[in-house]
Amino acid sequence: MYSKGKRQASLKSPQRHAKSGLDLKVVYRRLDELKCNPTNPRRHSNKQIRQIADSLEAFGFVVPVMIDRDDNVIAGHGRMLACPLAGVTEVPTLCLDHLTRAQARRS
Repeated sequence: MYSKGKRQASLKSPQRHAKSGLDLKVVYRRLDELKCNPTNPRRHSNKQIRQIADSLEAFGFVVPVMIDRDDNVIAGHGRMLACPLAGVTEVPTLCLDHLTRAQARRS
């Protein structure tokens, strides 16, 4: 569904925080490169996963998966689970490497 290889799109927000110098980039990654958190507190029923897959098929990915610097998924577990059902092999990601581990857990 998505092309092979890593693609980037720059998201230079006009609301970018001047002190942090934050410059987020959307990078497309293969599903097998990302690691879902097995202790993710949010659980998705099979019905929810199917609904997410239907949405991905209808609209594509409109919200990137949030990851940390080690390619661990911070947010987007449900979308990750729905990808195989929708035939998606690559997903857009935003690396939030500016967050501490504690901040990433709270995201």
